[in-house]
Amino acid sequence: MAVPQEHQFSGPVNVFQELRLPETATLAGYSALIGAYGLAVPLPRTLFATGEHHRITERDGWRIMTPRHAPHSTLEGHLTFALKYEGLDLAILKRLFLATGTAPIEALVRKSPTGSFRKRTRGFGHLLGRAASGK
Repeated sequence: MAVPQEHQFSGPVNVFQELRLPETATLAGYSALIGAYGLAVPLPRTLFATGEHHRITERDGWRIMTPRHAPHSTLEGHLTFALKYEGLDLAILKRLFLATGTAPIEALVRKSPTGSFRKRTRGFGHLLGRAASGK
């Protein structure tokens, strides 16, 4: 049985893929998933991170959210953040699901079969190559 590979989510950074952040912040959502899983995808127009200040700022293609918005440093935390604040990016999701395999995504759906994650991921079966039924 293969041991699942751990993916390290970054701490505070000033630069992500040669793009300078307007302030030191921690990647969140799709940007964190792209970095942690090394996804070769076009970057979203607006990248998200969480900063230390209690105000949301938008500048230079970045939206820096407040510490209150910071997701857990897990696949589930960043994926939930991305779906909630960034919407669907099918190119990123397809590459992410190819990188993770189906088991982690199916486990997330099974974990909360009636929760918001389940509602947001309904219809992802075609990206996984089969139905993510949660059964």
